[in-house]
Amino acid sequence: MTEIRLAVPAEIDRYLDALVRTGPFGSKAELVRAAIVSYAQEAGPLAHDFDKENLFSPDGRIYQVEYARESARRGLPIAGAVYDKGVVLGGNVFPAWNPTMKKGGKLVRISPQIMVAATGLVADGRAVMRHLRSRTWKSTDELIDDVSRLFFEHTVRRDVRPLGCGLLIASVLGGEPRLIEVDASGALLEAEADVVGAGAEEDREEKVQGYRVGRLKEAEALVGRLLQKEMEREVARLEV
Repeated sequence: MTEIRLAVPAEIDRYLDALVRTGPFGSKAELVRAAIVSYAQEAGPLAHDFDKENLFSPDGRIYQVEYARESARRGLPIAGAVYDKGVVLGGNVFPAWNPTMKKGGKLVRISPQIMVAATGLVADGRAVMRHLRSRTWKSTDELIDDVSRLFFEHTVRRDVRPLGCGLLIASVLGGEPRLIEVDASGALLEAEADVVGAGAEEDREEKVQGYRVGRLKEAEALVGRLLQKEMEREVARLEV
């Protein structure tokens, strides 16, 4: 067994002596070992190398990707809905603290046929937008394959970390309206209506299920309902 030597202040040493006299431990060494074991169990994956890089843990998880997903889950929500002739995309954004400041939006037009919204870490979302603006695609399938590959590369390369953002992509390439969600792992989900960000899971169950593609007015109403919660708290404004 590895020997550990510690130098502790006299008052702490007296406190440890008191714990040994009144507790179940036979010596201060046993007490310290028990404390270290308890801390390691509490810290969990932080004590292992697989938590520092994009490596599989023994139970098949990649913690860095899970942490990146959590960043997206905590961001201001974004929502979208497909209607018969296009896609409505909306997002909650913080109001500017200074009225003279230019308010930045969450919705970014990549091309006349493509609009993207991001939630999570702002800098990571902007990095994705820069990548998309430098590319062209002939179809929505090419677009989402490119985006998925970008996120995937950030989960396997050792010189980068996973992107801590989630996306909703609205595309009418080829004349077909489509709404695609991209999460931090590069996983794709296509839906007729979707919401990503804080409170997304409960909102999806309550309001998204049962939606059927219809007219523009119905899609706008659904997006407004999905983003209503944050607006009611007066912490965000709606951008559609």
